[in-house]
Amino acid sequence: MNNSSKYGGTFFAPDEHQICTIGTGYLANTLSGAGNKRAGATLTNKRVYFSGSVYSLNNKGRFVSINQRKIVNNRDITGTGYVFYRPLHYVWWSILSIDEASMLPLAIGIVLFAVFLVSYFVKRMTLLCVEYAGGNIAFDVRWIQAHEQDDFIRNIHLTKDKVYSKSAVEQGFVSNTDDEEQIPDL
Repeated sequence: MNNSSKYGGTFFAPDEHQICTIGTGYLANTLSGAGNKRAGATLTNKRVYFSGSVYSLNNKGRFVSINQRKIVNNRDITGTGYVFYRPLHYVWWSILSIDEASMLPLAIGIVLFAVFLVSYFVKRMTLLCVEYAGGNIAFDVRWIQAHEQDDFIRNIHLTKDKVYSKSAVEQGFVSNTDDEEQIPDL
């Protein structure tokens, strides 16, 4: 099996193998406003490798796109889901631009209405969010088919089920020797 990720880099462990990937290409990212970078994630039997334009919520409650490469152990994933970002302030501004048409020339009001309404549809997003101990990664799934999203989420949880069905000793996280033997004398 290939020991590398579709979205850049190689896997850490020689016994690590790819289960599935999800992501968008250069064209889809450019069209969605995330830049001309590839974005996606690769799920292995041990980790999730993220790379590309991902989103985070800033202190003003707006999503910002950042380029990032991140690796999360499957054990640390606490949940998955969707975040629906709907910038309703553009809809309100479009309504106000028509409402204020008596103060503005009608043509300017109609143009502002159209600009604000188009801005709403361009900026709204559905983000697939993978939560883990210490944070989350979210990426735009506008250009990813629903069955691919569902498969990725399902495979994360099936992988976690498999991880937790084995003991930590079998996975190599701890040894079954006495802890006192492992603590060095100071």
